[in-house]
Amino acid sequence: MKNHHLYAVILAGGSGTRFWPLSRKLIPKQFLRIIGDRSLFEETVSRIRPRVAAKNIFIVTNRLYQSKVAQEIKKFGVPKSNILSEPEGKNTAPAIGWAAARIWAKDKNAVMLVLPSDHLIQNKGAFLRDTDRAVSLARKNYLVTIGIAPTRPETGYGYLKTVKTKAGGRVIWRVVKFVEKPSLPKAKKFIKEKHYLWNGGIFAWKAGVILSEFKKRLPVIYRAFQKKTDAKYAARIWPSLPAISVDYGILEKAKGIVTVPAKKVDWSDVGSWDALVGILTKGKNKNTLKGNVLDIGSKDICVIGDKRLIVTVGLENTIVVDTPDALLLCRRNLSQKIRDAVALLKKNRRGRNLL
Repeated sequence: MKNHHLYAVILAGGSGTRFWPLSRKLIPKQFLRIIGDRSLFEETVSRIRPRVAAKNIFIVTNRLYQSKVAQEIKKFGVPKSNILSEPEGKNTAPAIGWAAARIWAKDKNAVMLVLPSDHLIQNKGAFLRDTDRAVSLARKNYLVTIGIAPTRPETGYGYLKTVKTKAGGRVIWRVVKFVEKPSLPKAKKFIKEKHYLWNGGIFAWKAGVILSEFKKRLPVIYRAFQKKTDAKYAARIWPSLPAISVDYGILEKAKGIVTVPAKKVDWSDVGSWDALVGILTKGKNKNTLKGNVLDIGSKDICVIGDKRLIVTVGLENTIVVDTPDALLLCRRNLSQKIRDAVALLKKNRRGRNLL
């Protein structure tokens, strides 16, 4: 059921360098169709539509992707005027502060759901039930994050340390600490202790409540949008805003942070080619083959191609991604280092046209 005072803010400005060479500067991960017929961005909009009216969905994106976003939201009936285009990426706090100010100017009773655009959530029903609980808590003036119940000792995610308490006759989980990406021994310890959750970057709060936190903790961003929130004005003042995440700038310092533990949503941030391999349907010998691929005797490989024939023989634990102008070969357990390769390409004049 839709609520007229519920809004969704979808963050769609990331570059997704870990999915190079398929992901490029002009076509980042959130706009790729690597899992199904729709992009991760389209899936995000579709997933929240049963709860949020199209006119209440706002997208914050880089101006490079404005036309792409406009094209993909047409089918959902989201107004083009709801696209907030950043002149440059400055992490999540300026994006969320701008969106909150725009929504607050429109509706003083607004509750915001903040959603990354490049995550995969396969159990949509469970996700909507969790967002319902998050919105209910947000209406009581809490700052809410949806924490993901960990399924493995993951070192690539931030964690939420929680404590179970009661308030107003109901059980709530308070966030007592934000934990940076841990070492493997610490991650294993977190799994055993059972009161740590992955920080999935999904939030709920009243627009007025989060703006009060901006006023207290990030006043430069708060003051910037007090009188105007239009795109031309935002482009003019954007260089003066700090590049900082809402986690570090506000949530790690604020009081009254609670979480909704999401245990059944089947979530992944699809943060690397290796993570994607764990999601895609595997065929014989745990291989994932997409495109014009012929394999003989390989095990645990992922091959993503297009029209050109790719032949693999006897490979193991390997990722192969073929595009018209670049070929990636990588051991699966080193796929996080692809971002390092992209960084090197940025320094190399020969590689600039490949980004």
